[in-house]
Amino acid sequence: MKKNITVIISLLVLLTATMQLAKAQQPAFQDDELTPELFSLILKDEWTYLREATDQLIKETGNRDEFETTSEFHARASKARQTFMEKLNAHIKDAKLERRVFGVWFKATLVQYDADAGVYSLKSPTRVEAPYEIPTTGCVIPKNPYVGLSDSIQGGYRESRIYLKFDPDFKWTVARNEAMKAKSTESVMYFKVHFILNLMLENSQNRGLLKIIPKDLTVMNQANKFIYLKETINQSEE
Repeated sequence: MKKNITVIISLLVLLTATMQLAKAQQPAFQDDELTPELFSLILKDEWTYLREATDQLIKETGNRDEFETTSEFHARASKARQTFMEKLNAHIKDAKLERRVFGVWFKATLVQYDADAGVYSLKSPTRVEAPYEIPTTGCVIPKNPYVGLSDSIQGGYRESRIYLKFDPDFKWTVARNEAMKAKSTESVMYFKVHFILNLMLENSQNRGLLKIIPKDLTVMNQANKFIYLKETINQSEE
């Protein structure tokens, strides 16, 4: 009987350890088939949450009441910022943003293959509509070689767009047979960029910041998911 209990306890310990290991090795949750339009909706939803929360924080901490001492005001403002961060962290956890990866399709145009150099020139016409920056809530992409964020006025309306900023084209070193294979399926040739999103209170000030961080870029066939090229996107120092 004692031996049986020992075996059962050992099995329970092993099962618990296995479950903990599986949890630790759990991969990031990926939204890996996003159109530009769907990714745009996700960005706008997160930006809207951040703007509304930041506006409420500013409303609560913007002015000192005439019957409030300076120390009381600072204590109240500090408490409000702490509450803001607690709610923001809870939102990030609920939305799984700390481990979500967003894979977004950008159409690839195969411009010209240089058979002598073995280099294919590619570009992308795809633009992703993104939230624009306002005084209380920023939207940024860290400086990097491939992905940019433009801000312009079109038809009297302000627009912000995510784009692939190759200068002027993306240079893909590829063997001729692979280049010919890609050309034969150009209609389903895409860039895919994986992003993560960070929501934060910038520099402990009352200004929300949505950071859209590109992590890697692939050249691939969208139909059969064949990957021709994959590159990590390194962030540059500002």
